[in-house]
Amino acid sequence: MPTTPASTPEPQLLQCIPTLEKEPPAESLREEGYALVIIITAVVVLSAVAAAIILHLTLRKRKLPPPPTAEELAYREIEELQAQAPTMRECCQGLSLILRRYLSGSTQDPALYETQEEFRQRMDALTCIPAECQFRTRKHLDTLAEYKYAGEQPGTPQLISTLMQETGAIITAIAEAQVRAAAAAGELAKMKKLS
Repeated sequence: MPTTPASTPEPQLLQCIPTLEKEPPAESLREEGYALVIIITAVVVLSAVAAAIILHLTLRKRKLPPPPTAEELAYREIEELQAQAPTMRECCQGLSLILRRYLSGSTQDPALYETQEEFRQRMDALTCIPAECQFRTRKHLDTLAEYKYAGEQPGTPQLISTLMQETGAIITAIAEAQVRAAAAAGELAKMKKLS
């Protein structure tokens, strides 16, 4: 015969479990408390929206200046080189580097990464710049290479100034020719659309 314990744990366990009532106590739903939370939330949201609008309007007014063009960077480098009062060889090395860097950046010509001999031998060298600038650019790079590889020679300030001016003039000519070529290509595209 099975024995039953004197007290069963089931009633004690059931007493520990809270019972769910149909309506919660009145203290938990205070309308004043919810109204205050809603008002505070609305004020915070409206403040955040107002701050975002003010920030947007102030940033829109202060537009950043556009980054310098490849021509402007090259002109700045020429001025910096001129301020250093370089020797003839230093001048020609610097101008060659400036011109080659400009060609690589604005026209994607790999001249920056080539020696003068590789540049001369490459059949498509400078084909990415307008035809009216190719001969002048090639001749100027050859002149700079002659002085650069000739060793240290006395150069007159007038010759150094002339080489710097010619480098700047070539960069200007290439930039202007590219603008004209782009405008002509745009006009050609418009004419093709119309026909």
